[in-house]
Amino acid sequence: MGKRSLKRLPILLLLVVLSICFCFTPALAKQKVVGVSNLWLGNDWNARCNQTIIDYLEKKGVKVISTNAQGKTGQQKADVENFISMGVDGIVIKGGEGDAFLDVSKKAWDANIPVVTVIMFLPYAVHNSVEDSWQGSTNLAVWLVNQMRGSGKYIGMDAAGWHTLEVRKRAYGEVLRWFPEIKMIGEYHEVNPADPVNNAYKITKATLRAHPDLKGVATTWGLPAVGAIKAIKEMKKEKQVSVISIDQEAALLAQMHKPRCPATAVVGIEPVVQGTAAAKAMEAAMGFKTVQEAKASLPSLSVIGVSYVATKGVDEFKPKKIYKSVDACWDGNFSGTKIKKPW
Repeated sequence: MGKRSLKRLPILLLLVVLSICFCFTPALAKQKVVGVSNLWLGNDWNARCNQTIIDYLEKKGVKVISTNAQGKTGQQKADVENFISMGVDGIVIKGGEGDAFLDVSKKAWDANIPVVTVIMFLPYAVHNSVEDSWQGSTNLAVWLVNQMRGSGKYIGMDAAGWHTLEVRKRAYGEVLRWFPEIKMIGEYHEVNPADPVNNAYKITKATLRAHPDLKGVATTWGLPAVGAIKAIKEMKKEKQVSVISIDQEAALLAQMHKPRCPATAVVGIEPVVQGTAAAKAMEAAMGFKTVQEAKASLPSLSVIGVSYVATKGVDEFKPKKIYKSVDACWDGNFSGTKIKKPW
């Protein structure tokens, strides 16, 4: 019996080793690493969108390194450069001055590292994920025109460089410029992201003192609207001045829920929706061997729909069905005419 056991021992050991190797092979595989470069995490939307990306990818077994440039473009570029030098498997560039990243995104492309953007456009990204600032801003500007009854003064507040904020500003202007009796006071004020509420409060209050007939405030992001509303209420102009903004910040929604809030309309995309879309795009991108394959297979741009909230004039924002089938379009255009349907 003893001799038989000894003869069988090498076979048993081999089986044990093979079993261990089989069980632990997945664990020995290289864990993918993704760098998430944030320009700013100083508001609820950006913080939650960032966390959504982290949570989604980590559940897929990906290690995520997230950085916060605290509003400094140079630092955000340095963060991306660092990710490239680390040889990460993917980079998400979230927010920021898009043109400033042309060179570093090209470096990532040359290093075969896929880049996915959030609220930014880059030609070297395999996928760009943005919210529908075009339609959102246009509808807000239409609402503001109606609140101002087609005439009066307004001010604008912005933050320099962010691509989607530029889109919002241009979309506002494409509507407002057709009403010559609506005039902007000066140029867009650049609000400091380090203290946007107080900065916007001071700008709005100073404007109301100089122009007590002010009728509108247009901000391209959420927190400046909070400061504007506070100034309008303090100056007792809430029945005169209307506010439009994009980004449904907690602080802004809270102001809209309070008594005496001026007529305010806000567009927003939920951060979980935006973050999940970007994370899914990154997950898909890492499934290809090359960035060329990823770019050829993924949509270059995804535009995510927005929702509207307003304290007044809400009928303008009630959802409408905007998609129709070919049959429905034909019927809508040609029913009751002599033109016959060719199918």
